[in-house]
Amino acid sequence: MIKLSVSPALPVRNLQEFVEYARRATPPLAYASIGNGSQHHLVMEMFKARAGIDLLHVPFKGGGPATVAILAGEVSAMFGGNSVSGHIKAGRLRGLAVAGKRRSTAYPDLPRLSEFYPDLEVTPWLALFAPAGIPGPILSRIRGETSRLLADEALRGKIRNVGGLEPYVTTPEEFATQLRSEYAKYGEIVKAVGAKVD
Repeated sequence: MIKLSVSPALPVRNLQEFVEYARRATPPLAYASIGNGSQHHLVMEMFKARAGIDLLHVPFKGGGPATVAILAGEVSAMFGGNSVSGHIKAGRLRGLAVAGKRRSTAYPDLPRLSEFYPDLEVTPWLALFAPAGIPGPILSRIRGETSRLLADEALRGKIRNVGGLEPYVTTPEEFATQLRSEYAKYGEIVKAVGAKVD
């Protein structure tokens, strides 16, 4: 799950205080992302637009370098996954919110962005793809085996511990609808900010 985190040096304790602090900051606070056009970059741009704040984007080449920058105080905030998780738990970064549809079981005290900004949800997902025209019985077997594996609580726990992901299985039709929705959502923000992948 993607989490908004800030440097503990910032005098803010929660999301509302961060928004107010960012509104008053001159020059604007800098935020890190794992790269131009990344999900972390785009969710911050969506958040900026909804919160009415200005932040300076500083793209890095991956979560590791971006996390090093926030730990070093070179930037004030970032959305991150695995790279920030341990630092939030250890108190080296302050978590403010999660971007998913529900609160994270790994970070139950962090509110969802959509609790403050309705419909502002960004959920990372992983999917299995197969060639078009795959025979139905083979597709059914793949789905069945995937469902069986993801029903194992030990495996689910391991997946949750990797950045707070919550495993689930959907139908091909539901996933196609989700893909169309994601394409439209990200396309809108990419056009609005002129994001380009490096």
